[in-house]
Amino acid sequence: MDTILKAFMSSASYLLSNKSDMSLVASSDGGGGGGGGGGGVDAPSGNASLYKRSRPPSPTPTKCLQNDHGVISNGHPNGVHLSNGHVPNGHVCNGHVPQAHPKGHTINGQVPNGCVSKGYPSNGFTTLKHTPHSSNDPHNRNGYTHSPNSHKTNTYSSTELIPETSCSQNGAVPSKTMKNGYIPSTANGCAHSVANGCVGANPHSASTGSHRWVRPLGQAERFMTDAHDFGCMTTVYALWLDARQPVSFHVIKYAATLVQRKMPHLRMVLGIKDDDLWWRELTNEIVDVEEMETDDVIQTFESLLRRRYRMMEGPLWFVRLVKVKEEDDIRDSNHNLKYRYVVIFGFHHNVSDGTTNMKFCNIFLSVLNRLMQGKEVDMKEEGTFAPPIHDEIARKIASKWWLLNVFLRRLFRGIICYGSYVSNITRIFPLPAHKEASTNVLHHELDELTTQRLLKRCKMENVTLNSAFTAAANLSLFRMALDQGSKLSSTSFDSVHAINMRRYWPKEKQPNTYGCHISMLDIEVPTTVEDFDNFWEYARRVHGNFLHVITKSQRALKLMPISQKLRLIIVFNSWLASLGLPSTNDNHYCTTNMGDLSNTFPGTGEEVEVSKVLRSVSCHLMPTLCQHTLQTFRGKFCYSLDYYTQKFEPETAVTYAKTILDMLTHVIHTPN
Repeated sequence: MDTILKAFMSSASYLLSNKSDMSLVASSDGGGGGGGGGGGVDAPSGNASLYKRSRPPSPTPTKCLQNDHGVISNGHPNGVHLSNGHVPNGHVCNGHVPQAHPKGHTINGQVPNGCVSKGYPSNGFTTLKHTPHSSNDPHNRNGYTHSPNSHKTNTYSSTELIPETSCSQNGAVPSKTMKNGYIPSTANGCAHSVANGCVGANPHSASTGSHRWVRPLGQAERFMTDAHDFGCMTTVYALWLDARQPVSFHVIKYAATLVQRKMPHLRMVLGIKDDDLWWRELTNEIVDVEEMETDDVIQTFESLLRRRYRMMEGPLWFVRLVKVKEEDDIRDSNHNLKYRYVVIFGFHHNVSDGTTNMKFCNIFLSVLNRLMQGKEVDMKEEGTFAPPIHDEIARKIASKWWLLNVFLRRLFRGIICYGSYVSNITRIFPLPAHKEASTNVLHHELDELTTQRLLKRCKMENVTLNSAFTAAANLSLFRMALDQGSKLSSTSFDSVHAINMRRYWPKEKQPNTYGCHISMLDIEVPTTVEDFDNFWEYARRVHGNFLHVITKSQRALKLMPISQKLRLIIVFNSWLASLGLPSTNDNHYCTTNMGDLSNTFPGTGEEVEVSKVLRSVSCHLMPTLCQHTLQTFRGKFCYSLDYYTQKFEPETAVTYAKTILDMLTHVIHTPN
């Protein structure tokens, strides 16, 4: 207990210091320190420069650089060297960039037909033109370069795209070094080395002039930023793709680049302005895209939850194309061969939320289908990186005395009481504190018919699926305790639920807004053994509790001014984990529910469609035992249990998830 009290006093002193905000960000910027030891876990082989502090671009060499696969850094295949400072076949001639021409040729070193500066489509970029390769090239797949070593990082070299603003008359590259992944103008015509898909500049350079200031961070954004320093708040999404034709890694890279141009939040990184944390928008283009191969997607998914970001340099998101090893062919209903991939996206939670990420998935799939069909992509920007309007609303309606009471109560429950509010479960299922803290995932689905029946029953009982699930989650914990010999006849279950704060914004400002605009709503539900026989009545009680705190008390909104202060619990749990002591928790679980995705992300496409969605966020130091992640996708109820390795044994997590689903399917037919 002395150790715990000392840790608590140190954490309180730390949080009250004036330097706490800046020190957290500086540590994150260091790229791998901090609590949890997660830095560099996802570092790709052969690309160590991504995990080191940025250096200025080195002088242009007299010989073009090659990567592991014999590809010149400007994208020309087969490792062709320069001749008198020029790349053969018209790729770069005297500093001119002819590659926008369909044939890739030049006339006297110029791009014919006005391809540069004046002959572009209205969106300012050429349509997709991949560098063709010979059909007998062993690395060729559908005319696109393919690396045989898929576990290594494939670099991104976009010689097909030339922005209008970086071209001069007659197709010449301007003398200013170009950073957006395009060939720079140099004396000998050779491109700079590539790092993580950028040509001519270190991809993590954030020098003066390469960004514009946007706005200060909001309260939730600051909390997410602080939590990341301890290995939390990395959001990861996985989409299982079924394609009618092979999907090239280069198409995935190109799609990611186009989506970054369409969605402004993907261009955001952190900066310090006037001694405060600000968002700034990068003007140089950076994407982090890699290709992987695995026979265990979930294990790969869990490893990416440990990903750390370079907060000041970016990008704050990534894409991984995962090739799944499968022995048997996969065919559709017409017996046509299908090609299956998994695309995994990662986002820092400070720049995105579930609403934003689902919009991203929808735009990415749309762009990917357009590219696979050879159609032009509409490059208009989709939506805005919106300020947290709810922060200002909350400041006007929340009393300082009420906020102080809430903070002290949470401090008492979360730290002083040291887990006593969840002891009805942890006494029976002790926390395995000796294990390294991390987030693991169990994924489940209900079939379409069962999902349809469950939704119909919820509607009949005047409750939402979210309320029914919360009831099942509470009663399942109760059932597990009773099965282990507990003598409890009544108890309480505490839970927190992610709330989309756009609901409190003016209606006209809600659509197409990106960023982290959520809050957490905590509820307590008294539960007795009689509730097992009256499930739907219990679910209606839970539902009424939700309605009250969301619409009448507006508790989640009023909490916003102190949301960053709750980082104290993460700091405290990080120290407890480092000492091998059990975490402190004041809630049994958290839920995040995206509802029915039919409108926000239907997952359909003519060339590529999505058959399954999995999402998670690393929250192992939050004061909950686990997290339930819900959505209905393509008619199926999708549920994943994120359990924390230092809080739940795997066997306990498996039992809990199975008990919840068994209860939900059982109560469909239970008489009221």
